[in-house]
Amino acid sequence: MISKQSTTRFSPNGAGGVSRGAEPFANEQGAPARAVSSAGRAGDQIPVIWADVRAALRRRLGDVKFDSWLARLELVAEVNGEVLLSAASEHERTRVEADFGHFIQQAWSQADRDGRTVRIEARERISNDVMALARPHETVADEEFEVPLDEAVLPAIAGEDDQTLENFMVGDSNRVAFGLARRLAMGASVSAHVVTIVGPHGVGKTHLLRGIEGALRAAKGEGSVLYMSSEDFLHAFIDGVKRKDTSDLRTMFRRARVVLLDDFQFICAKPGTLVEFFSHMRAIVANGGVVVLAADQTPALIDQLDERMRDEIHGGVIAQMELPERNLRREILRARADAVSVAAAAIDSEFQLTEEWIDLLADRLPASGRALCGAVRNVYCGTVLAGKPLDRAAVEKSIQLQMGGAPSKAPRIDTIKDVTARAYGVTKAELESPCRKRQYALPRQYAMYLSRQMTKCSYPQIGRMFGDRDHTTVLFAYRKIAAMVASNESMAEELRQLEQRIMADPRNAR
Repeated sequence: MISKQSTTRFSPNGAGGVSRGAEPFANEQGAPARAVSSAGRAGDQIPVIWADVRAALRRRLGDVKFDSWLARLELVAEVNGEVLLSAASEHERTRVEADFGHFIQQAWSQADRDGRTVRIEARERISNDVMALARPHETVADEEFEVPLDEAVLPAIAGEDDQTLENFMVGDSNRVAFGLARRLAMGASVSAHVVTIVGPHGVGKTHLLRGIEGALRAAKGEGSVLYMSSEDFLHAFIDGVKRKDTSDLRTMFRRARVVLLDDFQFICAKPGTLVEFFSHMRAIVANGGVVVLAADQTPALIDQLDERMRDEIHGGVIAQMELPERNLRREILRARADAVSVAAAAIDSEFQLTEEWIDLLADRLPASGRALCGAVRNVYCGTVLAGKPLDRAAVEKSIQLQMGGAPSKAPRIDTIKDVTARAYGVTKAELESPCRKRQYALPRQYAMYLSRQMTKCSYPQIGRMFGDRDHTTVLFAYRKIAAMVASNESMAEELRQLEQRIMADPRNAR
């Protein structure tokens, strides 16, 4: 349990760093430990002070650092005049102590007139008797001490940061990955010890990993699962190398039955870190555990992996996540718009994104879920906060911001032909040629259709640009593709993505 060597005491003034050798916990020595929620001055004041300290630390360090390292610190009890905080793991305790300890003590000293010191311990090293003193549900929420409601710039959306499998939106683009995540979260076998989830930024890989983590922690306890970002792993390994002792990382990494590593591609840049990771992965697999990797690119394209490493990953399961298809984009946009609407109502602002605008955003932005949420936020800022009406111009402005700022000009037919030809593996000359083979005819008809949709050119003008064809040929192509789009959702999605590529071409900005 707690030893003298493992305890941490911060100097009262916050400037002297930390001192080792504090006394063991009070309950182990027979002296009383006071619960932060008990009656009396300690119980009344310490939760309030802790809330003040958290708010001050968030303002001083910023949301990213606070959420990454300090948000999960928990107030436990007052022990012999010290305020005890718990960290989720020994690695987190070490990192918080080294990088933020003096900030924590300084903020506490400013808020606490009694001059108590702060002590941080890993949760697993705190006895059950002391942990039982913690009453998180009675502590004061951070929000009461942060930005007043009337000063808020954006509405705070309740639960928007909760990443659970229950609020993950499923579509064809992520169904396989979600199915694997759900089985892992249930503790069921997936017939593989290494699972890799691959997909571009913003499609929900971290959401799935956090969902697995939360479900397993709730069902099987803290020690059953370990989530680490690549940054966490790199820092832990480098700290161990500096101390010439990586046993803490080894112990933390190998005791869990399921290990979740986010942004795997980032640790591949350093050979030493990569070798260290694979040694842990092999040990976990040998003991019957499961390692889940999330990466932006498939292992086959990561050059730093040697043949054995690549083979070990390929021997497991690889699930591909794609950008959300149109129906899923609509669901994401609708859910985010509804959440913003509810939050806006709390500050007397009305925000209603109609189905027309949802469809426009979904059609014009074949983007990640994260970018779609940003698009809704941009619409909110550009209308409610700016005091402007919610109309097509506001939605178009949000789309422009997601696509690079300034509105693009209408594309030229040459640009449409170039982009279409590249998309279907043909040349612009072949699109203009008289050849009627399907491999050329169908892309040609797509390009004619889009030329009519995206430009103001007439049928005869388009015909001249496609090998001097008659206008009736263009009219036939337009009607044919329009009918296919109306009856085939996958075809409509394919054409929408092709249109997006054309609009993103830099020649449109000239």
